[in-house]
Amino acid sequence: MDIAGQPFNAIHLPPHAHTGTEQAIATVAAEVRAALMANQLDLPTQPEIARKIQYSIDDHNVSADELVHLISACPAISMHIIRAANSTAFAYDIPVSSLRSAISRLGYRRLYNIIMSVTTNNLFKAKSPLIKQQLKELWEHSREVAAISYVLARQHKHLKPEQAMLAGMVHDIGALPLYLYADRHHSYFDQEMLGELVCRFSATVGTSLLQTWNFPDTLVEVIAGHENLQRASNSDLADYVDVVTMANLQIQGAAKFVAWNNVLAAERLGYSTAGCQNFLSHHADQLAEARGMLQVSTTTLQ
Repeated sequence: MDIAGQPFNAIHLPPHAHTGTEQAIATVAAEVRAALMANQLDLPTQPEIARKIQYSIDDHNVSADELVHLISACPAISMHIIRAANSTAFAYDIPVSSLRSAISRLGYRRLYNIIMSVTTNNLFKAKSPLIKQQLKELWEHSREVAAISYVLARQHKHLKPEQAMLAGMVHDIGALPLYLYADRHHSYFDQEMLGELVCRFSATVGTSLLQTWNFPDTLVEVIAGHENLQRASNSDLADYVDVVTMANLQIQGAAKFVAWNNVLAAERLGYSTAGCQNFLSHHADQLAEARGMLQVSTTTLQ
């Protein structure tokens, strides 16, 4: 990858050049900005099977047999789908043992979300131990926000829980290419420098990534909007940005310390301050079900 005719390694700070964190961040910021403008920033490719499933689901003529045939080509994904269908999210006494039965129980949209969750996890790989840990935490955070978003959307008839789950899963996806970029070109970055890089560029890169993946605008808007607690809306009805905003504020016990009366998303979702503060405890069973679908280990939440 070149920028302005120069290979990246020609403009890097050497590993010993720690004359200032800001200088290092400014150097990488210039590289990332130039790469974005030139459409040369490496963006992860949507996992092939997830892309095929998305196209198949969008085809109203697709049959269950065709989906079974497509997914059966990957035994690992098939296993995850059957496990998800047998999670506590579905109150069935009889467990499913076949892929066809699992697909029937899950439904197409929920099926796609689970496949996205399983296959996207493979993108979160790095060489640097620090960046590997950052990616692990990012993935765990994304799946937890996805589970909370699913439960929030279930309280509103005009929202689709599966769409909300997907929104939660990708709300911070812009950090992924940036971490991978730092891992490839700037492995000497420390946690503070990585945090600043992600803070500056995550929304821009995430928007580009979801557009590349042909995600609907309603989900692309989540990337840039979910951290704006005073975001205005043309409607009194909550949208997926509102859902992810509130879900994101529920993480790691933060709900007790949020000034919820200043969070317009909570108002549109119809939650009082007390309702926001106690959301996780009041919906513990539903959250456990949603986490089961995404196969989130409860040990990662402690």
